[in-house]
Order: sequence, then C-alpha cells, then structure tokens
Amino acid sequence: MQKFNKVAITTEDGTPTLYIEKLKELYHSRYGALTESQFVYINEGLIHWSKVSSDANDKCRVLELGYGTGLIAFLTYLNSSKIKKKIDYTSLEAYPISITQLKELNYDQFFKEKYQTKNFEEFSKLKWELKHQVATNFSIIKKEILFEKFIASDLYDIIFYDAFGAHAQPEIWAPELMKKCFDILKPGGVWVSYCAKGSVRRGLKISGFDVKRLPGPPGKREMLRGIKT
Repeated sequence: MQKFNKVAITTEDGTPTLYIEKLKELYHSRYGALTESQFVYINEGLIHWSKVSSDANDKCRVLELGYGTGLIAFLTYLNSSKIKKKIDYTSLEAYPISITQLKELNYDQFFKEKYQTKNFEEFSKLKWELKHQVATNFSIIKKEILFEKFIASDLYDIIFYDAFGAHAQPEIWAPELMKKCFDILKPGGVWVSYCAKGSVRRGLKISGFDVKRLPGPPGKREMLRGIKT
C-alpha cells in the first residue's frame, strides 16, 4: 500500500485527507475528516469509556489500528486532559505516510488555539518504535507493523479500529481479528469503529462483544461500538 499514489483532497468540513486512487479509498470520511474522527473515536470511544470506567482506574491504555495521518492520535492527545486519566497510546501502522505528505495536509491551521506541548507537525515527527511522553497525562508509541503480527504485552481499555474499508482490506475485518481484539481488551473495554458492516458486527458478537449500532457521523447512518462484558 505504501507504493500507491496518495493525493490530498478537502473534505466537506474543510479539513483535508488523503485519497488512494488505486484502492478508491480515503483515509477519512469525505463528509469531514476532523468531524468523523472526533465523533467516532473521541466522543463515542474515549469520552464514552471515561464515563463508564471505574474511578479506581487512573490510566487508559488505547490501541489504534492504524495511525494513518495521525489525526485521531493527535485528537486523543488534545482531549487527554478532559478525561482526568493518564493515556498510554499505542498506534499500529503497516505503511506510514511520509512527513512531507503529512505536512502538506497542514492540520495545524485547525488547532491554533488547542496546543498543549506540541503542535500537529511536531507530533507527526515523533520517532517510530519509541515511547514518547508528550505531556504529563499522554504518552504514545507508534509501531510499524501489521495488526495480524502484533503481539500485545498487556491488555487495553480502548481499541480504535480505523482500518481501511472491507472492500480494500477484507482480511483486517475477518472474524479471527475481531476475536483478537476481544482477547487483548480488559473486561469492560471498548472497541469502536466507523464501520457498520453486518459481517463485522456478527464477528464481534461471536467473539463475545456486546455490540451496539450507534448513529454515525455526518454522511453515515450507523457505526459500531462493542463492549467486552
């Protein structure tokens, strides 16, 4: 996938994303890159988890699949102070985007009033395979690896499942990977995705998740959230 040409396009909320013509696949929704990321992963993932998690749990371990442009990871960093828990963020990406192409997206123009210790460009330049303490309540490690080959060393509280759609990457939505997600989540952990595909929902249910269809972000009727009961 790293060999495919990627071109920047502007989505309907004014924020840019990348389009892979060969796969006919966008990195974010054409109806709004920032809007979708905030709605699905921050509001229905991170914020939801913070409302239902035990007060005794002072740390939130997040696993993201995959890093892509880094927009979801950066939004999590910006929102970390809101949930009053330390976030330990791991992001997997088999085909990282070049710093040059990320810079062309110019996401910093959308976060001028929200910087903490790093802006988006600085955040993007954090080296892979190393853990970075970006702020007192947020650390991140970016790993260049396929989810199929990833071995978790601990359990997670939240999984952001942001792979390309099933038409482009059917293998990543297979039932055995939904079971892998279940196995590496803590009890009460949250799996969340923009995806609402019936086969994915069934795979999650078979794996043991309590699955809910939720209203989706603009341009999408539904999305999925699973809870490990």
